[in-house]
Amino acid sequence: MNGRRVVITGAGALSALGATPDELWQGLLEDRSGVRRLAPFVDMGLDVTTGGDVDAVPRNGQDDGEERDLTLAGRAVEAALAEAGLDAGGCGLIWGAGLDSFRPVDGHVGLRSAGDCFAALSAPFRGPRRMLAVACATGTQALGEAFELVRRGRADACVAGGSSVMLTPFYLVGFARLGAVAVDLDGDDPAASCRPFDQRRRGFALADGAGAVVVEPADAARRRGAVPLAEMVGFGTSQDAFDLNRPPADGAGAELAMRRAVADAGIDPADVDAVNAHGTATLAGDRAEATALRRFLGDTWKKTPVSSAKGAIGHAMAAAGALEAIVACRTCATGIVPPTVNLRRPDPDLPLDHVLGEPRDAGARTVLSVSLGMGGQNAAIVLRRADP
Repeated sequence: MNGRRVVITGAGALSALGATPDELWQGLLEDRSGVRRLAPFVDMGLDVTTGGDVDAVPRNGQDDGEERDLTLAGRAVEAALAEAGLDAGGCGLIWGAGLDSFRPVDGHVGLRSAGDCFAALSAPFRGPRRMLAVACATGTQALGEAFELVRRGRADACVAGGSSVMLTPFYLVGFARLGAVAVDLDGDDPAASCRPFDQRRRGFALADGAGAVVVEPADAARRRGAVPLAEMVGFGTSQDAFDLNRPPADGAGAELAMRRAVADAGIDPADVDAVNAHGTATLAGDRAEATALRRFLGDTWKKTPVSSAKGAIGHAMAAAGALEAIVACRTCATGIVPPTVNLRRPDPDLPLDHVLGEPRDAGARTVLSVSLGMGGQNAAIVLRRADP
């Protein structure tokens, strides 16, 4: 690891479990899902009517994507800056944009660009500003890019994260056609629709959300008296170059990103105390990730706890990695690994040290957080408990 030490000093999170990092963390510890059936989509007769909604940001309609995205992003960024005690003017912004939003306009489908949201969000920032869009890996990639800028002295501090509005008819129908999301079944429990690594899994639940963190040099944080949430020590990225909609069965690209992250941190895979998995609950995704993790961890896979947050909050795409990094920060700080919500019958073909039903006090200090994007983009970061 070369350059300055980098710490996370602020976080903001809006998810299906609530509007703060505390609510996100507490919901996970309680093994509780915020995914539910959404009445407007039932009324529309869609095949998919469940999702991870953010109640703290009321809807103006089912296609208000741009306004909702900006509100979610703005609140997450504001909360992260407030906790860190910094002003946007002294920071850069590396933001993961969600997919463009679509809505009916005069009988046609109109496009509203995610870039418009970023332009409005980034206006107060005076440091480096960059928008990223690499599907499900976006949030983690944004954190990694900000880490690099701060570590190499190219930014005094950065806000990094992502936001996404996926709960629109366009995306619910589109992802259902891809076979990626759990469609409604008679008598099903909507809260249990997303089951990462479970032998009964049938796809993820789409979600809205936003997650933001502030990264800055450790020495600057110390001078200000800021309390680090975690230290960021490694970043790795890779591209499958395989298929737009599914990863290679052997998870080779995912494994490469993980290995690059720990190499960047100057540690070995055996030094990882816990893994915050991507865990989408798709057959192809879970298989590839579990295979990659076992190969990456080697002999330690049987005693390295693995957990995924998506059973609880759904898949918020560009926001997912940022929200999961915030969860990983809490694991670093407390040593506790939350359970994978809705994982009750682990797939025997995908053995890992899953955390089931209740949190595990694993004494974890070093956490690997992994995001594996559609289109083949992979990103991983290593977080470590910060020095007192």
